[in-house]
Amino acid sequence: MKLTKILNELKWEASALEMCMNDMVPLTLSIVKQLVETRRTTAMHITDMDNLPKLVSLEGKSKSISAFNRTSDMDMGPVTGNGMWTKGGILVLLSGIVLAESVHDLWSKPDKSGIRWVNPGNAMYDEFSKKHQIIDYAPKLKPLKAKWEKFTSSYNDIHKTQPDLTNEEKYYFIKTYIDTAYKLMIKNKQSFQDKYINSNYLSSRSNWNELIISKIKVEKIAVIQDHTKVTGVSPLKDYPKDVQKKYKELELNLNKKVADFYLERQYNPNDKSKENIDAIKKKYKNVEVIKTKDIPSFMKKHGIQVVN
Repeated sequence: MKLTKILNELKWEASALEMCMNDMVPLTLSIVKQLVETRRTTAMHITDMDNLPKLVSLEGKSKSISAFNRTSDMDMGPVTGNGMWTKGGILVLLSGIVLAESVHDLWSKPDKSGIRWVNPGNAMYDEFSKKHQIIDYAPKLKPLKAKWEKFTSSYNDIHKTQPDLTNEEKYYFIKTYIDTAYKLMIKNKQSFQDKYINSNYLSSRSNWNELIISKIKVEKIAVIQDHTKVTGVSPLKDYPKDVQKKYKELELNLNKKVADFYLERQYNPNDKSKENIDAIKKKYKNVEVIKTKDIPSFMKKHGIQVVN
């Protein structure tokens, strides 16, 4: 594989330079194909109404997305319908080519071109980041990094005395850094393969795993009807005063579960869920409407492992 193919995928965004400077490594389909035999799988992604069109627009493209196919059944994380980086309220079942898979959250970060970057320890062996950085294997880049750090410092934000890297220096830095990272990943591909292949359980230290997938296809969209980002109202404060009072009495005298059950059956004049759901159904295919309590069963029905 030619390095230029990887570089073309990165599209020379300024954010790619920042990822390199922060000692991350890119997971592109071109790189992963050199490390493992790629495979397609299904996984779940949580988004919101604002970001759903952006997600759907990625269908069939090389840009990657973070997803999961294992989660714990706890009152936090995916089973609540809340997103990590979005407001949540919409579950999307995806299929795609797996670029990486981990028993815990990889904390991958996307650049502006859609390429996801990870800590080197997540791409190679765990101890790599504790002992080395990619730049240690390309020491000629260290003066350029020092120059960039001075330019981006808070001191320079005020005094404007330090110059930025030239376009030629930025190109050279990214090219050399990615070339070095690629060679190290190939050298340590056994570690990558072990993580990629042996990820069939959920870490006790994490409430969900992470897959990075590319060339996605949207299989199903589930709108969480009672999620606050779909209804457009808060769980309580936007209801009429008498409903709020009754809710608090039930919660105080009985328990929150009974109070929530009561609230679900009350009319809220500010509820916009029907309007929002109708708009989504009109625009997309394979849309299903569920409630928060249905999330675990919906996930299980579509192959997502929910661990008690």
